[in-house]
Amino acid sequence: MIELELTPKIKEWLDTEPAQRDLMAGATLLLQVSRNKILHANIMRNLPKNAAVIEYHLQKIYKQRLVDITHEEVRALMTQVKGIVKSHGLENPEPSKRSEYQRGKRADHDELPPEVQQLYVENAEVLRRMRDAHTRLRMITPETSTCPDSDRYPWAKYLVAQDRLYRSNWDKYDHYIKGTPVAALAPSVDARTESANAAKLCNLLLGQYAKAPKDELADRISDIYSRIINPSERLRAKMREAKLL
Repeated sequence: MIELELTPKIKEWLDTEPAQRDLMAGATLLLQVSRNKILHANIMRNLPKNAAVIEYHLQKIYKQRLVDITHEEVRALMTQVKGIVKSHGLENPEPSKRSEYQRGKRADHDELPPEVQQLYVENAEVLRRMRDAHTRLRMITPETSTCPDSDRYPWAKYLVAQDRLYRSNWDKYDHYIKGTPVAALAPSVDARTESANAAKLCNLLLGQYAKAPKDELADRISDIYSRIINPSERLRAKMREAKLL
């Protein structure tokens, strides 16, 4: 398991101008992440001389951590996807002969406010998008993709988000009491947590993008950035600097 709290510290150290780097802090950080006491002892014999050695090893570790973070995220997402697929029967052909009431339509649907009626209409489209995302995920294999994790990530994330929207729509539609005001729900704790995690990942990937700009990575960063509820000015500045905003 990656100690995620150390990854931003590695990035921060590497992003510091070489002349301004705290070599003692860098050597200590390298020891924390590598647990290589012999390497640490050799570096400490002459810190200024071994500045490049510290940078080399931290760069190598940081790049591998970005790969590992993506792998862990995708693995966790695919576990969620598996449950969603089973819950909605996405592997089965879409039923063609089902009445509106079998699809969950309320008997008093026509008496509901337009905003509430729209939730029922929208969910038919949401379910279609979920089926499409699942189909695209099934097409991604080691034989069809040079980097399955990177290719699966946006579709798995999208499918999980669509499932959340689908369930939220049904919850509001099913439990709406006629005559009460239609109020938009505030972001949930889960949404705020997801936003905070998206901001952290965005910062990490922006560091990678600065060193090796790629269109695929730019698209991924933009997608992640779009899920941040209220980006900080510092993050906005980084996005503008990378010309992604």
